[in-house]
Amino acid sequence: MTESNIDDDSVMGNTDNATAAGNDLKNQSSGLSENRKEDELLASSIRKKLPQQSSSLACSCIFRIPHILRRGNENVFVPNLVSIGPYHHGHEDLKAMEEIKQWYLHCLLERRGNQEASVMSFVKGIRSMEKYCRDCYGEKVNLSSDDFVEIMVVDGCFIIELFRKYITDAGKCAIKVFPERDDPVFNTAWMIAALLYDLLLLENQIPWRVLDCLFKLTRENDETEETSLSQLTLYYFEFYTLGRYPKKIEETGSKHLLDFIRRCLLGGTKEDSNNIHPNSDWAPIPSVTELLQAGVKFRRTDDSMLNITFENGVMKIPPIVVNENGESLFRNLIVYEQCEASVYECKITSYAVVLDNLINTSSDVDILIQKGILLTHLSKEDIASFFNKLYNNTIPGHFSYKELTDKVNEHYHRRFNRWKTILARDYFNNPWSTLAFAGALLGLGLTFMQTLYAILAYKAPTSDEGYHYP
Repeated sequence: MTESNIDDDSVMGNTDNATAAGNDLKNQSSGLSENRKEDELLASSIRKKLPQQSSSLACSCIFRIPHILRRGNENVFVPNLVSIGPYHHGHEDLKAMEEIKQWYLHCLLERRGNQEASVMSFVKGIRSMEKYCRDCYGEKVNLSSDDFVEIMVVDGCFIIELFRKYITDAGKCAIKVFPERDDPVFNTAWMIAALLYDLLLLENQIPWRVLDCLFKLTRENDETEETSLSQLTLYYFEFYTLGRYPKKIEETGSKHLLDFIRRCLLGGTKEDSNNIHPNSDWAPIPSVTELLQAGVKFRRTDDSMLNITFENGVMKIPPIVVNENGESLFRNLIVYEQCEASVYECKITSYAVVLDNLINTSSDVDILIQKGILLTHLSKEDIASFFNKLYNNTIPGHFSYKELTDKVNEHYHRRFNRWKTILARDYFNNPWSTLAFAGALLGLGLTFMQTLYAILAYKAPTSDEGYHYP
């Protein structure tokens, strides 16, 4: 082979290598280009999913119960008879009540006369606040505008009509909206009880503003200006608020029925973020039985339900009625405090913690029943179990009774208080024990006096006399 042929072969080889390298570069470039397009598409997809404005969660006040807070007894969060709002709407077990809700709306419209104009005013009123109403729900409501507004109108009118009929039937005020003879709600006692239960479930709420709007649009001729939605609500739930008639408060600021009842139980006091303490700043208190052994006295006081006080060894507790439905109301209030961002002071949760500390056994329950503090027809064991599991899986992040627990623990850890109690129990529990103790004390005193007299009468020898040894 000649030199020129070798050079040609070399050149051709180099050309092939260059071509192959070029193809590799093109393939890499093409691959990079495709990867870049995929990345751009993914980035664009992520951007499209981002909200155009800040999350409305801060405005939310009606929540789905988080799974961790449902543990223990999930049934206390689920309606048994009626769905209110979108969360449980359409559930098979609750469909029977839909006809009754529609019938209640029909009764209301028939009483007003011009039905078409009335329905139009309801729809316009609620449609104007649809954005606000949707933001009240912590979970996105996947309903069309018409379906959402219809639920608000039908459910809201049902509640208003129910309140008016109930109050008329009970003769509470001048309203004259009598239940029809064939009204299934008022002809069956279990329905009344079930509705009381269902209307105060956190997942079963509509905004208070919806109720207020519909109440004003449907005001009866015999309703005075003093007849307010809050008055109707208080009358309706009078016997379902743990035995305490809630104090009337201003409607302004109420978010829904459950929130309104909570604010009433708080006594209408404003929550102060400066008057709360982190969970780690307080210590649990002993049980009722243990505190009795340390000389603590328990007294019933007719005050706001949450106003538990401790002064000079006396704990004053307002009475509380506990029945089968008490757990539902308590736990829905507690979960609401856990979920609602605007609740600074977890008063209901803190109250449940204090009662759980005080009540460990049926003996503790028995003492509080004897003092008229606990009113119940349930067994003592059931009541103890009720309070012991009341706030399962919840944390009173902002505890409201630190001053109370500090005073109680300080009193309990003083030994003198326990000694004094033991002395009173063992030696002064009846007249004979008292006399025996007094006699023993007198004998001890006389013995001491005799010994002291003998010592004082003894004449010590002087130095002049000296000692004489045998």
